[in-house]
Amino acid sequence: MYSVVVNKYGDPDILEYIKSDSQKVDDKSVKIEVNACGVNFADVLTIKGKYQERPRPPFSPGLEISGKIVSVGKDVTEHKVGDLVMSIMKYGGYKSEVVVPSENTYKVPSNMPLDIAAGFPVTYGTAYSALVTSAKIKKGETCLILGATGGVGIATVEIAKALGSKVIACGGSDNKLKSCISKGADYVINYNEKILRNELTKLNIKEIDVVIDMIGGQYALDSVKSLKWNGRFVIVGFASGNIPNIPANRLLLKNASAIGLYWGELAYREPNSIKKDFLKLEELYKKKLLKPNNHKTFKLENASEALQYLLERKNIGKLVLKVN
Repeated sequence: MYSVVVNKYGDPDILEYIKSDSQKVDDKSVKIEVNACGVNFADVLTIKGKYQERPRPPFSPGLEISGKIVSVGKDVTEHKVGDLVMSIMKYGGYKSEVVVPSENTYKVPSNMPLDIAAGFPVTYGTAYSALVTSAKIKKGETCLILGATGGVGIATVEIAKALGSKVIACGGSDNKLKSCISKGADYVINYNEKILRNELTKLNIKEIDVVIDMIGGQYALDSVKSLKWNGRFVIVGFASGNIPNIPANRLLLKNASAIGLYWGELAYREPNSIKKDFLKLEELYKKKLLKPNNHKTFKLENASEALQYLLERKNIGKLVLKVN
């Protein structure tokens, strides 16, 4: 088997592609022959040693994969050899073969290509949990999405529309925001060129029910000021690199909530809850309300190139690494 390895923390160019030993399957795990790996911004932070999960080198990055089960542990009952699956892990996905807990492995929906499935679990799982579990969004509510042009952002646009929300997608590029319109966004705002609250006024939108924030910074602070009574502000990440100091008085005056979502940890702590979420996502996919697509595919051995592409904000949606 082959692995992409971090031998010391640093930028994407420190990654090495090496031949490595196959892992043994324990009683509750499955071994998967990997078809493709999803690429996430968290992978960039992990190889720099700046993510919540901080493995000690040497290690392989990677949070999600798709492939075929080639071996199962003796206590595994819900999966069998030959199943096409997608799986999540805290790190270690950039390999041609992985061993993962059975409870963090899910069957690929029928008619979903494996390269699409590789980028589905983290993006759509995070988006669904943010909207449904954390925000408890209701049909007809207005949802503002900060960082809407990335993988999780576009998934959030799709799911929010599928659930009957009015969606305002915010991103830093007019060209990238076109993808949000194609996914059903009602309005788009380029926050690198426009002042958020001024644009909301022009759209005759006085207040927001739900904010899903992937970027942090000043945009987050501006959106908190626009929350409705009982509004919900869900923190998914800080892609801008700036962690905002959310004013507690704004939350108090609107009886609003600020909720953090560390989806990767949630998936490990509450696997049964995540499985239920994936069943709901599968229903939406089968109804063709979700149409995931990948922006660009790289070979596994070119993982450093893929992560650099992501760092430079060139992607509109999901990047994946193909093993074969």
